[in-house]
Amino acid sequence: MNVPVSTYQLPTGLSQQVDAYRASKIARLDDVLRALDTNDDHPWSAAASADLPLRYALAHQVFEAASRAVQDQDTEAIGAAMMLRSEESALDPIQTDAGPIVVLHPAWAALTDDAALDEDAARTAAPVAIASAELHAAATAADRDLVRRALGSAVAAGFGSTVARNTRVVALIAELRPTAAKIRSWTTTSLPATAHLDYFAEQRYVSRELIHEAAHTELNDLFAASGIADDLRQSTATFYAPWLETERPAFGFLHGTWAFSHVALYCRWLLDADVTPEISAVADMMHTRHVKQIHATRQDFARAVELVRVPELAELITQRRDAALEGASSPVNA
Repeated sequence: MNVPVSTYQLPTGLSQQVDAYRASKIARLDDVLRALDTNDDHPWSAAASADLPLRYALAHQVFEAASRAVQDQDTEAIGAAMMLRSEESALDPIQTDAGPIVVLHPAWAALTDDAALDEDAARTAAPVAIASAELHAAATAADRDLVRRALGSAVAAGFGSTVARNTRVVALIAELRPTAAKIRSWTTTSLPATAHLDYFAEQRYVSRELIHEAAHTELNDLFAASGIADDLRQSTATFYAPWLETERPAFGFLHGTWAFSHVALYCRWLLDADVTPEISAVADMMHTRHVKQIHATRQDFARAVELVRVPELAELITQRRDAALEGASSPVNA
């Protein structure tokens, strides 16, 4: 895979470790699917055969869809799910600066409310979109263009590697206005590289959410590939997370630090970009807020990152946090 030039790339050793983990996970899922459907005649082909992140995202999507079809004893649905691996037209990935992307536009009622899928220590539980030809067909040309332009902005901001490695399915949920009280975005460990988001129909706001969710997939896989995910999940230590205004376990606290460091860096880039005064004002507000939050956690962060017993990964998380704080004005430098 040709990853776009990026300011925020993983060290080579860590990226290779994650790729090996992903390839192994795909192979395990494929073994299970072969057991579910002994007549499987849909090997990986088309865009997914050449793009590891897309294959990784769709392997989980197909597994969840096929598992539900088996539970319902729906042979036709099993075949339709398996076909997503080799029949590209069913999901028709668009080409973007960050690689091939599947765009879905499910209604809220079409999301799957499943406790097993929602169990993610890093995020608040949320329903998920299981990819299908129907949910793909619900996405309009305007939806696909918005996602394409948003990923272009993410690449331009230096996050090309982040989104190219960790964003392959985008589910646009509800279009909101900038004055909306709350905007939701989420991903889960069960559907990595799939981003769900409410959205404003402005590419730079969508970029922000896609970078945020890509960062979560990235850190989930860094923890898993390094063999420390279970230790972090099982740790009883808690740390104050100002972005949620609550105590969080190490796994969730480090996720918040990592993801909001990415968002702060993106907002800093927006301040120097050719954008409208409104977008610049929002970027300034968000940058200031997130930098203050990250700065406020510096003592808890020092304790939490000690639990990351892989020096190269601990250093990377610290470097990204420090980059977000670099050059920040008072009270950060106070």
